[in-house]
Amino acid sequence: KISNMSEDGTWQATKTLLSKPSSGTKARSSSVLNRNSKLYGAMNALDQSDASSCWNSDATNDDDSSIYYSVLFGRHVLIDEIRIQFQGGFVGEECTVYTSNEDSTSKKEMVALDEELIEPEDTNILQCFDLSSEEIEKRTCRAVQFKFDSSTDFYGRITIYRMEIWGYEKKMNQM
Repeated sequence: KISNMSEDGTWQATKTLLSKPSSGTKARSSSVLNRNSKLYGAMNALDQSDASSCWNSDATNDDDSSIYYSVLFGRHVLIDEIRIQFQGGFVGEECTVYTSNEDSTSKKEMVALDEELIEPEDTNILQCFDLSSEEIEKRTCRAVQFKFDSSTDFYGRITIYRMEIWGYEKKMNQM
């Protein structure tokens, strides 16, 4: 059932996987291991058909480097849950999630969600993060960006095997 939803009937009643590439969703990142986008590109983490595909960031150059992973939906959605499967030992930490109502991840367009909503653990299992306690206005977006300020890896690398963003599509007559 819909939790914390607007009463005006704008959103579909069923929660769905919003981050499917077949729905036009794109992903990008601030770095890719060895610049090899075919093997380690950001879109690989959205690929549900191949469990071995993943996004790998490159090592960070200094202590002040954050790593960014962005999902661009190309349409307005209401995000409700984020599911991430990292490779143990290569987990992004100190994660801040931002949303944008634009088709970009320009800093001036981004709104930060509560930092306590996403606190990844150093494990291989799929981790689920419920966002329904956050304001609907912040969860309604066209893009989501994850900022990882550190990693469990000594060199600062992050590996994500699955990135799933679940939520609600706008009703067709509301687009």
